[in-house]
Amino acid sequence: MDKVKKNKLSYIIFRAFTYDLLFYYTLEMMFLTLIKGFDFSQVFIISSIDLVLIALLAIPFNYILKKVSIVNRLRLGTISFIIYVLSFALINNFIALCFLVSFKSIGNFLLSINSNSLLSIICKDDESGEISKIEGRASAVWWILEAVSSVVSGYFFVFNPYISYYICAGLLLISFVATFFFKIPKSQTVLETKEKVQSDVTSDTNLISKKSSVIFGLIICLLAFTFWGSAEVFGSSSKAFLQEIGTSSVIMGYIYAGVKLLTATINTVSYKIEAKLKNKFLPIAIICFFIAVIAMVILYFLNIGFIASLIILIIILLIQYLTRNPYRLNIKNTMAQFYQGQSLEKLYSFYFIAENIGGALFALLSSLIVSKLNLGYSMLINLILILLIILPTLLFYILNLRKLQTKNKDNK
Repeated sequence: MDKVKKNKLSYIIFRAFTYDLLFYYTLEMMFLTLIKGFDFSQVFIISSIDLVLIALLAIPFNYILKKVSIVNRLRLGTISFIIYVLSFALINNFIALCFLVSFKSIGNFLLSINSNSLLSIICKDDESGEISKIEGRASAVWWILEAVSSVVSGYFFVFNPYISYYICAGLLLISFVATFFFKIPKSQTVLETKEKVQSDVTSDTNLISKKSSVIFGLIICLLAFTFWGSAEVFGSSSKAFLQEIGTSSVIMGYIYAGVKLLTATINTVSYKIEAKLKNKFLPIAIICFFIAVIAMVILYFLNIGFIASLIILIIILLIQYLTRNPYRLNIKNTMAQFYQGQSLEKLYSFYFIAENIGGALFALLSSLIVSKLNLGYSMLINLILILLIILPTLLFYILNLRKLQTKNKDNK
């Protein structure tokens, strides 16, 4: 096998195990409350600290690690994840876990930012569609592994809930080993990044006027703050809701496995829907997401039977998953349509920070409300507040997008 093929295979293995934490998220809420003895309020606090730290670490870590090779950054990120997952399983002190969640934030940041950069270097001499193909294969493997892990962790929770987190750490260790099979000179991964930045300085930084780029960038970041922030907090609320109605770990594992497999299948054709709907795609995705959230809030206060609640919650979860992933792809494609070079890199960074600050603030608000009232009022107050921000933001986004597209057509 030649060097390029080895790099691609190593990347698929690495990304499949680190695309997101396997065996971790499905029963995270149940593990922290039933095994560790924390309440829902404390769980939301841990989530908010994690998201705040990701946002705060983004800029300083970019500066500190600018002379470190991309592969070594990925190794550092993987080791940080391993430290956190083992701490998560073994430490029962709430304050200590709040401090140790910083390792998860570091791992999340380093892997999210540097994986795509590494793939660009690996595929630099290949045809233009190779990056999407390799990333698609890696994410497909991850979706399958995630669905399997959801079911398996549900069974493990009954016998020994710690097993899932030891397996998670073991898979991360395999990912760490996989990084040593990358055949990329350290100097190349550092110098090419610098050369790219230098070439970007001499090129146009965006394809629209400076004033328009700033305004549209602010709107995009505000949309990230509200929508992805709400996706984070209502995702956690869904798990808490399932737990409150008495869903067992085994059933919850099957629910998330089914939802994720169906989501993965439908996501393969979502680009066709996007091509037909064009500018209507993003507003429809966001509106469908919030219709599902509104239904979840109403369901909580109706207090109907277990079976009916479970069926409705599964439908709600499916809608949430089907809308949040295509949203992210669509918004990033839109950014690339009007920005390039350093301007695009900066907007990606601000977008990433805005997402995590939104998730952190809404999680913190949920923690405060849950501690005083209950989960239902937490969802209701968050929903009202988010809708008051996101509806006018979405309107400004649609109007500005149309204006910018019209200008581009006139310029051509």
